[in-house]
Amino acid sequence: MNKVAEEISGWQEEKVINKPFEQIFRLYSEETGKKVENPVEKVLQTGKIVGLANHTVLITKDGRQVPIADSAAPIRNEKGKTFGVVMVFRDVAREKEWQEKILYLSYHDTLTGLYNRRFMEEELKRQELKGNLPISIIMADVNGLKLANDVFGHAEGDRILQKAAEVIKRSCRKEDVVCRWGGDEFLVLLPKTSAKIAEEIIKRIQVACLDSGTENIRLSIALGCATKETPGKTLNEVITEAEESMYRQKLNERKNFRNTIINTLLSTLFAKSVETEEHAQRIKGYCLQMGEKIKLTSKEMEELSLLAILHDIGKVGIREEILKKSGPLTAAEWEEIKKHPVIGCRIAQNTPELGPIAEYILHHHERWDGQGYPEGLKGENIPLLCRMLAVVDAYDAMTSDRPYRKAFPREKALEEIRKNAGSQFDPVIVELFLDIIGNIEIEEDEEQINFKGKL
Repeated sequence: MNKVAEEISGWQEEKVINKPFEQIFRLYSEETGKKVENPVEKVLQTGKIVGLANHTVLITKDGRQVPIADSAAPIRNEKGKTFGVVMVFRDVAREKEWQEKILYLSYHDTLTGLYNRRFMEEELKRQELKGNLPISIIMADVNGLKLANDVFGHAEGDRILQKAAEVIKRSCRKEDVVCRWGGDEFLVLLPKTSAKIAEEIIKRIQVACLDSGTENIRLSIALGCATKETPGKTLNEVITEAEESMYRQKLNERKNFRNTIINTLLSTLFAKSVETEEHAQRIKGYCLQMGEKIKLTSKEMEELSLLAILHDIGKVGIREEILKKSGPLTAAEWEEIKKHPVIGCRIAQNTPELGPIAEYILHHHERWDGQGYPEGLKGENIPLLCRMLAVVDAYDAMTSDRPYRKAFPREKALEEIRKNAGSQFDPVIVELFLDIIGNIEIEEDEEQINFKGKL
């Protein structure tokens, strides 16, 4: 025995001299557990080279199982007569581990751990041959994945896919086969399952979604199913039916889902930043008064109302510690803050109902003098609704408490607005706003006089 043979087997050469081969080299089949025929004895009987079958393990001196690959060959004298045997073997544990890993990866999705499409396509063929009817198929599609990727980054999108995989797998039975079929699609194969049972599994998935999701987005999955009940239909046809059913559901739920997403994003924004619902409503009130004053169309008024509420929606994609920082922002932090109009624009573009205000959200931080962001638009190149919002937003921000300062008195805030007319703000819009604020003050004074009169 050489040094490597001693290390693998756990035996030392001086301890095994004159002992029978099979007493030291105990060989078994890993698959059956049965003892493997003594290769040395077989070579002595046949005079031929003998190789061990795959999945052969050597039981070491201390009882461990070591997977080995080996061969035994005859040792012949000058006349060709066999007078001994040499056995060569190696530990293939690492090699086997890599083979198993490669096999696993070839049939599994690395992100979710589910089977991949390649495996499922082979499994569908096996099920076709077995003919165990009925067979049902569930097709699932994750709602809002593109929005999550655009707003929060692909890491967030990956987390949503992992949550979806977890929910679907948990809601299915042990015998069901779940795979990631495509980018945001999952397919579930339900052997010996009726349409009624398939619908029950869909309901379980839907209920599980209610309590699942990430910190930023609640999980929503569109689901559809179809069943093969007779041999005349192929499973590919069943998949097509399930896909069509899923898309019908997706169309029916799309508007509700988008409204839920927007409400969720607004709740996230109010929770992680200094922006509040009251702030948004105040801005909306001021903006609509200005809109009425300059006789905007009903369409423009509706868009202005949406813009007032959702202009800062892109801040959901900014880190909370930056949004709530009490001290001055660093240059890097300021650059991150400046991304929120672009993020907000993406959210609006992903939501058809908000599409008309996507451009307004993108440009709501432009300045009259061209020193704003993200595109440095100047003067009347900035959309009118953005110029209106800029004045109102600045005023309400100054008259509200912030982590880094107390609220300004109303007069000081108005003075700042006047001072920045023609640089930060459209001077015509500033005059319009000051006129409206003046009327509000008069109305408030009159209300106080009336109230005192009643007392």
